[in-house]
Formats: sequence, structure tokens, C-alpha cells
Amino acid sequence: MLLNSVILILREVLEAAMLISVLLALSLNLRCGVRWFWWTLPVGLAGTVLLASGLEMITDALDGAGQEVVNAALQGLVYCFTVGIVWFSVGAASNSQSQANILTILMACAIALAMIREGSEVLVYISGFAAAEEHRTAVYAGSAIGAGIGLSLGVLLFSTLRALDTRLARKSCLVLACLMGAGMVVQSTMLLEQVDWLPVGQSLWDSSGLISEQSIIGELLYAVFGYESTPSRLQAVLYAASILIAVVAYVVARSWTEPVHVD
Repeated sequence: MLLNSVILILREVLEAAMLISVLLALSLNLRCGVRWFWWTLPVGLAGTVLLASGLEMITDALDGAGQEVVNAALQGLVYCFTVGIVWFSVGAASNSQSQANILTILMACAIALAMIREGSEVLVYISGFAAAEEHRTAVYAGSAIGAGIGLSLGVLLFSTLRALDTRLARKSCLVLACLMGAGMVVQSTMLLEQVDWLPVGQSLWDSSGLISEQSIIGELLYAVFGYESTPSRLQAVLYAASILIAVVAYVVARSWTEPVHVD
């Protein structure tokens, strides 16, 4: 029970911690500050409590598919905000104050939604074992250890990004944000497949021999980047399309922002 709690909480905390670290590093890189982040925390915490308290009602909705649909919607929204972040980061880098303001709003929304989704899972898990005296100590200890490791890895990523050259750090933040956003699209697709909202296709390949989803590394890769050892055609297409959309958003934003020189 102790090890299970460590892995489960680590997986949930790590996904939010990595996204928060990347967006905070990007915000500082673009000189947008981090004041917006402190306003995000109470919103995320309030949303976490509300979603966790209403989870039973949500689960019963949509013929028992409510929880999966809500989680998929939250992840889809985070991806949409990620694309917006990629777009407006170009203008913010060019010292556009209006685009910098929009960028911080999008960052705050993405982090708040990530906190709500992951935080509600953690809260439901811990509260579910609070009444079981024989498991309570192990669950609490494992949860504390898992959360500590996840937060530590987030701090490590943040410190690493801040130590890089300004231009390299900015590109690294955007690439990581795109990969995490695309991973959330894959996760939301899998959730909708589980409740038959999307068709389950045949697997394109099987990489479980290289990295098993049941391994610690596989679970962490799933949490951060949406790793799937046996992806369906739909999952692979949506993953590639998600990255392509973000790249196109960056390229178009660059072309609109950069001045045109006329000879």
C-alpha cells in the first residue's frame, strides 16, 4: 500500500508540477513575472475541492461516463490553452504588453485546470482511505513521499530551465509545453475510448518490451507525456496533429510578428 500510494500520488503530482515549472520558467524568461501564479493557487485549490466533492454525482452522469468525460474535457482545455501560450509567447517575446497580459491569463488557466484535475484525484484517493485505519498510515506516508518527489522533480526542472541560455530556455519551455499538451490529448482520447465515446482501434505497435506501462518509468512517462505502449491509429494521429497545430501556431505567430523588410 505504501509503494502504491507513492507511485499514484507521484504520477498525479508530477504532471501538474512539470507543467507549472515549465510555464513559470517561460513566464520569467519573457519577463512576465510570477504574480499571476499566486492568484492561480486559490482558484486551483477551490476547484479541486469542488470537483472532488461532486465526483460521485459527476461519475453517475452521462450513463456512468461522467468522470471520464469531465477529465477528458479538462485535459483538452489545457491543450487549447497550451496552443494559445505558444501563440502569444511570440508577441510577449517582442515586448508586446497586451500579448504578455493575455499570455499570463492563459498560463493561469492552464495551471488552474491541471491543478483541479490532478488535485481532485489526489484528494479523492487520500480521503477514500482516511476511514480505513489499517491503511491510513501507509497511504498518508506514501502520499507525502510521492508528493515530495513530484514537487522536487518540478523544482529541478524549473532550475534547469532557468540555468539555460535565454533563447534556448524559451524554446525548451515551448517544446516541453507542446509535448505535455499533446500527451494530454492522448490521455483524453484514452479516457473517451474507455467509455466508448470514441472507437477503440487496433494497436499500431507494441513498445511494452522496451518500456512497460506498468513500470515506474512507464507510468511517469504516461503522466507527463501521455506515453502509451500500444497506441491506436486514432491516438497516434491525434498526438501528431496536436504537435503540428502547436508548431503551426508558433510559425504563423512568428510570421505575423516579425517585421517585413522591403528593399
